[in-house]
Amino acid sequence: MTTLLAFGQNSKDIGGKIFDETGNSLPGASIVEKGNAANGVTSDFNGDFIIKVANDATEIIVSYLGYQTKTVKITSDNLTIVLKPEANQLDVVTIKGFSSVSSKARVRAQAIQSLPETTVAVNAATIEASGIDNIQSFTSQISNVTFTEAQQPGINFLTVRGISQIRNAESPVAVVIDGMTLPDASAMNMSLYDIELLEFVKGPQGTLYGKNAIAGAINIVTKDPTNKNKTKVMLNAGNGGLFGAGISSSGAFVKSKLYYSVNARYNKFDGLINNTFLNQKVDFSNEYNIRAKLKYRFNPRWSATFVQDNFKVEAGGNYYVTKTDIFDPSIPVLADDDYSSEPFGDILGDSELSNSLSSFKLEGALEKAKFQSVTSFNATRRYYIGENDYSQYAFSKVSQQSDSDTFSQEFRLTSNSSEDTKLNYTVGTLYQNSNRYLNTSTFLNRTYYEGGFVDASAENANYSTDPLVGNDDDNTIQTLAGFGFVDYKLADKFTVSAGVRVDYDKLTNESRISNTSIENDITVWQPKFSLAYEFSKTVLGYANYGRGYRSGGFNSDETVKFGKTYEPEFTNNYEIGLKTSFLNNRIIFNNAFYIIDFENQQQYTFIPVTPAVLGIYNFEESRISGFETELKFRATNNLDFFASLGFNDGEIKKGKYNRLTNAAAFDYETHEEVDVSGNTSPFTIESTFQIGANANFELAEKSTLGFHVNVDSRGTQYWDPLEEYQQDPYTLVNARVNLKLNKFGVTVWSNNIFDTKFNTEFFPTAEFGFSNLRFPNTPTTVGIDLSYTF
Repeated sequence: MTTLLAFGQNSKDIGGKIFDETGNSLPGASIVEKGNAANGVTSDFNGDFIIKVANDATEIIVSYLGYQTKTVKITSDNLTIVLKPEANQLDVVTIKGFSSVSSKARVRAQAIQSLPETTVAVNAATIEASGIDNIQSFTSQISNVTFTEAQQPGINFLTVRGISQIRNAESPVAVVIDGMTLPDASAMNMSLYDIELLEFVKGPQGTLYGKNAIAGAINIVTKDPTNKNKTKVMLNAGNGGLFGAGISSSGAFVKSKLYYSVNARYNKFDGLINNTFLNQKVDFSNEYNIRAKLKYRFNPRWSATFVQDNFKVEAGGNYYVTKTDIFDPSIPVLADDDYSSEPFGDILGDSELSNSLSSFKLEGALEKAKFQSVTSFNATRRYYIGENDYSQYAFSKVSQQSDSDTFSQEFRLTSNSSEDTKLNYTVGTLYQNSNRYLNTSTFLNRTYYEGGFVDASAENANYSTDPLVGNDDDNTIQTLAGFGFVDYKLADKFTVSAGVRVDYDKLTNESRISNTSIENDITVWQPKFSLAYEFSKTVLGYANYGRGYRSGGFNSDETVKFGKTYEPEFTNNYEIGLKTSFLNNRIIFNNAFYIIDFENQQQYTFIPVTPAVLGIYNFEESRISGFETELKFRATNNLDFFASLGFNDGEIKKGKYNRLTNAAAFDYETHEEVDVSGNTSPFTIESTFQIGANANFELAEKSTLGFHVNVDSRGTQYWDPLEEYQQDPYTLVNARVNLKLNKFGVTVWSNNIFDTKFNTEFFPTAEFGFSNLRFPNTPTTVGIDLSYTF
């Protein structure tokens, strides 16, 4: 004991991070106290390390296979170390394989090929080369994942393995940024910039990420501020009046102690989709983003980080397309493959989306574990006003306001891990309080409704300022949760994982229309189990089971289509997979097969009374089974190919749909009950196929030329449970060319090169006595990005 006490008094902690020259972290590097070869550690998967050295130690020695060994002076208790590659004459003929990409799917960092989950992760270099600037551009390269937007910014439809976002309900995927889960699905519209790691892990992830991670989780890790001052300015321009500017700055107020980073972006877009009646563009937008990060290191083991992340989008909205004349009975209802018309309503839609995320994170590296406390407050505001009849006639316009304020406090304790560690664990607890408000209102044209139903002309319109309110509800969700997850190596090659999360949710609904209040509570268990067997260093087989949970809620009113409440959605997810690599990691080939059984699968619909009432209902049982494969191939040191393929078979096992049968006479009570058992579940995309390439060539010592192309093909999906309307298969092609000349950067890019047309959303409203509605996709966009770093 005396010896240990004396060593503690005569030693000090030295921490740091190890990078290569391109800025990628180096996991597994060796760090040894100079003069004491027995005292050494290795960097973790983030390149971080902490070594306890003698008080009088002045240097450490850092080494890594393929890099020059470096002696580093101890100038502070936190060091940033850059290693240079060894000169190797064989480099011209030796093709290097893909480096291991970090995954944080199970909170702690580990190699993606050793993780028994279907996971796609990209680092900062790949993000920049492929032009990933939002979640939509990221998911376009992932099998069985699609992301579209309709109505306005914030109305997102992220679909993973057939599990889709439900309008006005919860997301199927948890979005986590720097350890903080975004509580509102609208926030998925954020722009991505200064990202260190971007990861998509599929399958239910509720055990570690909580409710509404029923289909997976997206981990976003932003770049940490560093000691070295660095500033980057950016300009961009493109068709449709696109113009943008940005600045990114990082450095230290106090070296090795107090760091900062500030990122700001502005983008203006005049639009490309024309309203042919008003002769104005409808898809215009102005976007503002700012993120400020302040990090303080108390010592090598403890740090605190405060982040303020805001974005705001002002844009067009609600520009759906219907048949060319809603009064002409000779014109059939809009077909699901009719892209011949653009919007032609008499109202130019207007929308606004803003999100503010404030967070404080306290992190500590204990001797055998890592502690993390995350405190956050998120405020989201979403509003639009626009067309309600989507025609050149003036009947009514509609508005919707959706607000949410969420406070969260989470504590986590995660074990330190290494190759020799048999037991790894994560335990934690969460408290969350979310207040939400939803209002949907209709404004009538007085000239028409009060003037004898004669004059519906736009030029004589006089819209009321006193709305008819369809939804006006306050909802509160309080959550208390505890969770734990354990990985245990039964043998060198065989690992068993098990975890469980217990959520207690208390839901309260207060209706301003009916002046009623309802409370409901539920306790949910979300278990997860997996087995992983390492057949060799390059082959991993796994099997896992997980239970997913998406919370239920309240509708504004009871109708023939839905009740006052809707049930929570549960899934039982079974998956087996094989992860392999060949030719020294030049080829990565991963495969997975899964079955997802649903209880109370949620669906959205509405009743088109004036004002309309929106609601969610459930199918009692559904199943989705599917397969997906991912291939990456490094042909040369300058050329990579990638491809992914996914198939889904979605079926409603037991479900009913109440179809209106007399809505043309404004009768919204008469209906027939249709048994839709055996039909395909809506929004389940039958197949996806992605293929692409990245090429990078050195022009000089600090100059490079890069090329990226991505082909994203999507199969058939049904818009309704009756299988009457569908989205036909379509293919999108994106490409970009990157040129770096020392501190200057130039990128020329194009998205949807061949101007493919499809529906981002299709409403089969013929049942309600109207023509169907479609929301058009963005046409071809081209642009140029300029940057300068100093």
